[in-house]
Amino acid sequence: MRKLILIFLLISIFKISNAQSGCEIIDFSTTIKVQKNKLIEERSYTIQIDKKDSDWITDIRIPYDANDKLDILEASIIDLKGRTLRKLKKKEIKSRNNISRGTFFEDSWLKEFELKWNQYPYRIKYKYRKTQNKFLFIAHWHPIVNTDVPVQKSSLRVILPSNYDVTIDHSKELSYKINEIDENRIHYWEVKNTATIQNESYSPPLQNLIASVKIIPKHFRYGIEGSFETWESFGYWVEQINADLDLLTAREKIKIDKLIKGISDKKEILNILYHYLQDNTRYINVAIDIGGLKPYPATYVCENKYGDCKALTIYMKALLKHANINSFYTLIHAGSNPVKINKKLPSQQFNHVVLTVPLGKDTLCIENTANHLPFNYLGTFTQNRYGLMVNGTSSKLIKTKALTPLDVLEQNTYTFNLNREGKGNLHVTKNLKGDAFETYQYVRFELDEKEQRRHIENDIPLTNCELQTWNFSQENRDSLSLILNADLNIESQLRKMGNMFVLKPISKPYFKLKKPAKRKNPFRVNYPINKTDSIIYKLADLKQFRVEMPKSVSIESEYGSYTEHFIKSNNQLIVTRSFQLQNGNYSLETYSDLYNFIEEIKKSLKKSVIILNLSS
Repeated sequence: MRKLILIFLLISIFKISNAQSGCEIIDFSTTIKVQKNKLIEERSYTIQIDKKDSDWITDIRIPYDANDKLDILEASIIDLKGRTLRKLKKKEIKSRNNISRGTFFEDSWLKEFELKWNQYPYRIKYKYRKTQNKFLFIAHWHPIVNTDVPVQKSSLRVILPSNYDVTIDHSKELSYKINEIDENRIHYWEVKNTATIQNESYSPPLQNLIASVKIIPKHFRYGIEGSFETWESFGYWVEQINADLDLLTAREKIKIDKLIKGISDKKEILNILYHYLQDNTRYINVAIDIGGLKPYPATYVCENKYGDCKALTIYMKALLKHANINSFYTLIHAGSNPVKINKKLPSQQFNHVVLTVPLGKDTLCIENTANHLPFNYLGTFTQNRYGLMVNGTSSKLIKTKALTPLDVLEQNTYTFNLNREGKGNLHVTKNLKGDAFETYQYVRFELDEKEQRRHIENDIPLTNCELQTWNFSQENRDSLSLILNADLNIESQLRKMGNMFVLKPISKPYFKLKKPAKRKNPFRVNYPINKTDSIIYKLADLKQFRVEMPKSVSIESEYGSYTEHFIKSNNQLIVTRSFQLQNGNYSLETYSDLYNFIEEIKKSLKKSVIILNLSS
């Protein structure tokens, strides 16, 4: 979703690679020092490359902010005995703006260089220093650099004045010691032989699985004085940097007055203003000013008709303020698989902003960056997680509502009209909610006809089919469901075997899971899965066949349920399926039970074959 600020969650300084071996980090050491209100960080790497396929790791990218000072202290190629083969020349270091996808402007930069040799094995060694004048954290450190590359030794040394007040959170598996030298307190963490980590489907974010050290200053100056002593104090700081930004231009006030004239119901006013926001603005990421934390003022959006999540939220807040409706700027970590917020560590842990609006007994959550999502829609990207509702010294963590099975129900109806050879056409009706609804709203509004066709065809589990027509319908723009109707020409669905035909009902795997012995990470389902399929086969001359239908299936588990039923009615064969999986976090110890539940469903699907025998 939308970026609020880049925090060292897991920033790879290398190009993305699928490499699994052939290189190794011999030593990765980091020293961080707070000195005269500056944060000075030095990182040193010694990396061994054993074969050509791993040369990707020699393309170095170091991110930094435009306000930082970045110095390359050392960069060279060495042999295994430590002898220098080549030193990097200053002219070989390139700097460029690191504008991410969907970003209009940002103050993020990269220094890039390459340290490549033609004889293997060899090592590269480099070191850099980054100096920051403003910072919200002392350290957010992980002992690995890239999840595909093992590390022999990682260390972090943090030097702080003895009277410098911080909060420290670190993983227990890291070796830790602390010393007092002169007027400094020195913290040291070390770990050896850190293995690679796999990114597996349905697992928590990698940054929640990897050892880490987080050091947060109790007090900071970032634009203005602020405090991380409590969530209330952090929220108060956010409110201060946002002060007086929620003001509209005179022209905009006149427009709003006309829109809501004569309307007294606050929810109706909110709905009107939300649609006005959707119809008259667009999202563009503008990650500048106070590290990307301070929004552009509402007047900026009034004049330019675009903004990032912060600017659009402040603009929406200004619209409501003008209509005498109170609302709260709310920091949240968006995404379908969000990073878990550490409630015991008040700090900047968020990447997105929404607006919460108390109305009577309800609190509405307003997403201000998506022009095609319904009013008060709490989707997969913001549901069931903690956010910081900014309300001065009364700021607090709140938890958004969790999606229920009914909220995510996906209903698919496949109606086949087949001739004696099993050829014909297929009509598909999809009634979509939850993740499927969000996906198809994007397909509907953001993709061209060719891309829509490709997506719909790929979503229908059939080969040898051709999509002819399709259309979308929605009861109204605030409806929480979307209907897709599609018509396809299809090849034979019947396989002839002697005097009988075999019909394999259309199916789509619910999951592709690793065997328990190969699974490395816990299993995480962030929101329920709830799908029903109705498959109707209308066959010509069905009365000429003796039909053999499988038995009905019902599988119950503590994780969910699955049912499958087969019905013959006049000239129709009907198959109905229902699958539900509860949301939750499942440990490796319980994963095998979940795996067995899914495997039982897969075995049932393999057996769901209908036999059509020609009557003698």
